[in-house]
Amino acid sequence: MATISLTSDWHHRDYYLGAVKGRLLSLCPGVQLVDLSHNVDNYNISQTAFILKNSFHHFPKGTIHIIGLNSEKTDEHQHIAIKYKEHYFIGADNGLFCLALKGKPDEIVMIENIKSEEEYLTFPELNIFTKAAAHIVKHNSISDLGPSLAELNRLIPIRALIQKGTVTGQIIYIDSYGNATTNISKELFESARQKRDFEILIQSNHYRISTINKNYHETAEGDFLALFNSSGLLEIAINKGHLAELLQLDINSDIRIKFHDR
Repeated sequence: MATISLTSDWHHRDYYLGAVKGRLLSLCPGVQLVDLSHNVDNYNISQTAFILKNSFHHFPKGTIHIIGLNSEKTDEHQHIAIKYKEHYFIGADNGLFCLALKGKPDEIVMIENIKSEEEYLTFPELNIFTKAAAHIVKHNSISDLGPSLAELNRLIPIRALIQKGTVTGQIIYIDSYGNATTNISKELFESARQKRDFEILIQSNHYRISTINKNYHETAEGDFLALFNSSGLLEIAINKGHLAELLQLDINSDIRIKFHDR
């Protein structure tokens, strides 16, 4: 049984998701449909890429992942299908896949050999992506969907800045609990730390954290904490609280780590 995951910035009050699911079930009877996420902020490419990057590899090999975000076809952003690590991806080449997929895909093609329906031209997820997914389900290949592409459109991710005694990173994702994930990896942290003491500074120097937890419950309820989450990235949180709301943090808010020699 084929599996198709769906990710979009649609919300559940819209009819779009139901229409796409209905079309997929009509084109691919028996397919398993999985909602990866539909609560992405509108047009937010980096947030969608983060969700996809940290989710797709848990699905069975051969899964088809449809991305409905900034999906309008333009000269710069073609509709594409990708084969990567035995998974398939369908969406617009708007830089999202470059952020979500590490390294060069096995194959990239422009989706050109799909018959378009005039009444659904503004709805490529229904008009194009469902049919491309059905083709993959049937043929287990993307080669016949259109001409090959050499590479993906690139977006440059924001990287943490390392200076003597300090690492400055940014918040790249805020979950529904208000926990803030940064772009500071455990490897970068340990490399810069060199076994020194440290302080994680939030909102300039106003809030400080000087330990790294393994679990949330190691810190008392209502207190600040830091840990490396399942993505291997530094996460700042409040145990049983909503950090982002309390401190008015947002995507791209700075988080600094100061290291001190003993």
